[in-house]
Amino acid sequence: MLILLAILILLLPSTLATSDNEVVSGNIEIVCTNSILADFTVNVLKNVSDVTIEYIMPPGVCPAHFDVRPSDISLIASADIVVSLGWEPWLAGLLNSSGNVGYSEIICSGLGPWNIPNGAIKYVEKISSELTSILPELNNTIQQNTEEYIEAINETAEQLKTLVNASGYIGKNVICMQWQKSFVEWLGFNVTISYAPPERLSTQDMLNISNVAKSKDVCAIIDNLQSGTDFGANIASESGISHIILTNFPGAIPGTDTYIDMIKYNTNQLISGISSFEYKKGEISNLLSQISAVEFQRNLSIVAAAILALIAIILAVLYKKK
Repeated sequence: MLILLAILILLLPSTLATSDNEVVSGNIEIVCTNSILADFTVNVLKNVSDVTIEYIMPPGVCPAHFDVRPSDISLIASADIVVSLGWEPWLAGLLNSSGNVGYSEIICSGLGPWNIPNGAIKYVEKISSELTSILPELNNTIQQNTEEYIEAINETAEQLKTLVNASGYIGKNVICMQWQKSFVEWLGFNVTISYAPPERLSTQDMLNISNVAKSKDVCAIIDNLQSGTDFGANIASESGISHIILTNFPGAIPGTDTYIDMIKYNTNQLISGISSFEYKKGEISNLLSQISAVEFQRNLSIVAAAILALIAIILAVLYKKK
């Protein structure tokens, strides 16, 4: 009996020390409503086996205008965990239709915009905290992944701030779709006026934006891809400013597969768009200077010709008097 007791005592620590991945029994199905929440969840659960993470809404679609597909019902029917923003108008109906009653839900509501790094970190911390409660056996892995991911976001944020500062475009005046306003201002640009989704704009709203765009101080109008881009394109065409398109969901544009990729892409688009405007403005300025010089030379030639003609007439009159 003493020998058996000693063996059990020796085996106990190794049993308690089982790794996170070994403790998870069976595959865990996590379904997120969109690609941004899926990317945050993937990073929080990095290197955890037996976990499947998928999202419902295509990244190029506006959440308010998304139409549920039959495949989405079967997807969410098998979900163990559902991660949402909390304001998707189609989610409740989808959950009811799926018949799934045994899932855990993580609702990331009231956390503000995720475009800016500090905002993204709030979502990451919320998902991390909730997953720790739902999957306590993964606590150590989740905590370590969360810390590493937040560090990566902060490093990227610092790099992007430095990049914009080096470009010399801090304080440049722009017009911006309201879903991108926080990100654009975070980078250091000055949003002179922002606008709601185009379908909500009145005729007076459009006139106000058009008037601001024609101001000499505005260099770009910034659209949000998922909200539509025709309005910004028309304003840019009328006023001659740059039209810049940003995305607020990763995966909507090639090269934006992750949140970090997305904010890098958006920053480069801003710098490139304003650079294009500055170049165009410089070219126009040079062209106007050349036109002014040509007009001056033409006017000078006309005056000189008129003076010579007058002198010729005077000489002719004097000659006849002789």
